[in-house]
Amino acid sequence: MVTAIVIPILIIYFFWITKKEKQKQLEKWRRLTEVPLEARLEGEILTVHTDKKRFYHELYSLETILHIKSKKGKYTAIYKQPCQDNSIPPSLIVGQSVELLGQWNENNGFTIGKFIIKTRH
Repeated sequence: MVTAIVIPILIIYFFWITKKEKQKQLEKWRRLTEVPLEARLEGEILTVHTDKKRFYHELYSLETILHIKSKKGKYTAIYKQPCQDNSIPPSLIVGQSVELLGQWNENNGFTIGKFIIKTRH
């Protein structure tokens, strides 16, 4: 008699927790491109590489990894965006001068929030 009451309650409880977690991850996925613009990195693009990575269960993200050569050294910058049917990775070419706005990570990487392609005069 007790198991007839407890087991459905446990199933409903874990379903509720799972649904809440999925909503939280979906919101994080939607906000991938919202990076605080608190730092700036200028330089020339050495390499560009775009990967599709799993974010959470059926959600994917496009990660564009840039290796940048600036006046102070070489840096790795990552631009993340939600992967949808109409997602297009940024069209960046090796050798372009860019100004990246975003924030520094703990592992000495740079997360890009916005990029500006500079024209040479």
